Amino acid sequence: MTRRRFVGQTAAAAGTSLVASALGRLEMPIAAAGAVPTRPFGRSPVQVSIAGLGGGGRFYEPVPTDEAGAELVRRAIDRGITFIETAANYGPPGDGDCSERRVGLAMKTHRAKAFLETKTDQRTYDGAMREMERSLKLLATDHIDLVLHHNLGSVRELDRLSGPDGAERAIRKMVDQKVVRFRGFSCHDPALTLQAIARLSPDAVQAPINATRVPDFESEVLPLATSQGIAVVVMKAVGHGFFLKEAIGGAFDTRSRQDTNPELHRFAPPPEAFAQPVPTPAEYLRYAMSLPVTTVLAGVDSVATLNGLSEAASTFKPATRAEADDIRRRSQVFSGTGYWIPRRSL
Repeated sequence: MTRRRFVGQTAAAAGTSLVASALGRLEMPIAAAGAVPTRPFGRSPVQVSIAGLGGGGRFYEPVPTDEAGAELVRRAIDRGITFIETAANYGPPGDGDCSERRVGLAMKTHRAKAFLETKTDQRTYDGAMREMERSLKLLATDHIDLVLHHNLGSVRELDRLSGPDGAERAIRKMVDQKVVRFRGFSCHDPALTLQAIARLSPDAVQAPINATRVPDFESEVLPLATSQGIAVVVMKAVGHGFFLKEAIGGAFDTRSRQDTNPELHRFAPPPEAFAQPVPTPAEYLRYAMSLPVTTVLAGVDSVATLNGLSEAASTFKPATRAEADDIRRRSQVFSGTGYWIPRRSL
């Protein structure tokens, strides 16, 4: 395994062009936009774009081919959205390599410009080491900027991965070998996040943060992360798309068809929600970007979504307290929507 120093990323704005024909139904002009602002990655001097391309379900489910996905990644990077998020096992049933494979195609030409994040689902040393080695191959790179323990779900998992033969030791070894630059974890539970910060001393955490404040990472997690110089990567800023009218009915995410309790996990917004004024995607993104966070991810499922994310980032101005309060008030109709919300009962 080749080792080399981290290659700094650059931000660039692309002019109007047409997406390659591989995008098929997604083909449309990419409008010109200003530069995407950057922020420091936690306590480090590394700068990352305030908007990031999310490589989860909204990236691999609606996008028809690997080349189409790779082209979206290339176009995002060319626009200055240089933070690229993926994970081992992001993919439809039977194709867990999908997201990393698509990102890897783009990395063959755009690696030097990208800040690349992936995650491991493995909780043991051997399992995590094998999974990271697989990720390096799929991502067509010899170094990864950020590796996270994926979807930390319990204290028991935290005990396992932080033990003598746990996955944390594998990630730290990769950091020592300069194959991995930064380490951390993703989690949907604020209380568990606080415990994991104390146990792991991470460089970064990834969490579902949006205007509903459900779950509430703003009260304790964000102040703690700020005080310790921990980078905060925001996911679900627009509720995985579930806060949009297109998600009515549950077909927006295929997991709704296999879920044993879709009412509890809420894979769709309340149909009556849109009878009243609700925030726009741009407002949700602005709300999240106005918080003391490092970058805000959005699942890029089309050039239209990429255009919207680029516009929100390149024109970003922090929301005033009154503006943030108004966005939060209009978002509350979705406060019970989302499979990531920790629930004991309805």
